[in-house]
Amino acid sequence: MSFVLGGTSGSSSPYVASLERSAIGSAQSASLLPGDEYIVSPRKAKITFTSVVFKSADGATLGTSTLSNCTVTYDRSLASGSTLLDCAFTVPLGSISQVAVYFDKSMQLLVSDAKYGIYSDPAAATLYSTAAPAGGAAFVPFTTTIGDNGTSRATPIVFASPISVVAGSSPKLYITTDMVQTFQLVVNPGGTTLTGAGSNDPVALFGGPTRGTSSFYSNANAIDSYKVGSVNGFQSLRVYYDQTGVPLFAMRTSVSGNMCGVDNGPKGAWASPPLSDIGGWLGRDPNKTLGWAVPLATYSAYAAYFVMAEPAAIGQSTVLKCKATTSPPPPVDGQTYSSGAPAMPNPDATVTLTLLAK
Repeated sequence: MSFVLGGTSGSSSPYVASLERSAIGSAQSASLLPGDEYIVSPRKAKITFTSVVFKSADGATLGTSTLSNCTVTYDRSLASGSTLLDCAFTVPLGSISQVAVYFDKSMQLLVSDAKYGIYSDPAAATLYSTAAPAGGAAFVPFTTTIGDNGTSRATPIVFASPISVVAGSSPKLYITTDMVQTFQLVVNPGGTTLTGAGSNDPVALFGGPTRGTSSFYSNANAIDSYKVGSVNGFQSLRVYYDQTGVPLFAMRTSVSGNMCGVDNGPKGAWASPPLSDIGGWLGRDPNKTLGWAVPLATYSAYAAYFVMAEPAAIGQSTVLKCKATTSPPPPVDGQTYSSGAPAMPNPDATVTLTLLAK
């Protein structure tokens, strides 16, 4: 199992360089206020992956493999797609349609954000400081509380098509590891310290049998931290791709930006026809337009469908459109919208997103 780095901002991008200059210029004027919340992109993290559960198309468990010495160091200074760590695993024979990748809820994070003045600092009482430590930001412990009361947290990953494992084969999985705007910090009532909130997933994962990539879009133009409430109707979008650039999974997240009847929070779609709680018809058509459908609960009842022209480079913007309907048009081929994203001349809602990482 090869863990690879997800999308990064690409320091050579002129757009990113201008954002970094802006962040440095505003560092002296930035201030933290009591009750402020920030969604932060850690510079680095150490995450221990503990096991992987293999499942069939209907979700039945086919086997479990425990991972040993599998502590991955996420490092955003590396190039997108870099190998972070290879971990050995055993896999059951048969047709595998999905996996659940488990990681330890306790991890180490390094945060360094000059724009808002947020630094991880082992010497600080709450482990985060509003001033850069003398030796620079350093790793601090963090434990997420999301999920059950166990010590590990699972991320489900659905393959675009089943992987057939036969005796004597040596299958390999690539897990795209993404931490762009995944970590939440809250300013204390005194306005001088910050505390990590454990109620969100601090790492986003997707994977498949080839080395994947990911892209991150936002209407906040924020590469590192985003101050909750600073953008009216905040929206972000992650898209994961396989080695050939075929989109496999899309996850749209909003804080207060309900679109087309789809409530706030993360909402995902797979490159798959409907199957219980899996589906969404995610696909990119020959015109470079992404399309997908979002359900009300499971993929037997729909809320809306979305379309968006895919930008080519970091810094380019695009318009995400949606249409509220319980009957989105099915793909021409019955599989995904790669066969043709549905036209949307009169969308019910739109939002302009900028490609910030890929």
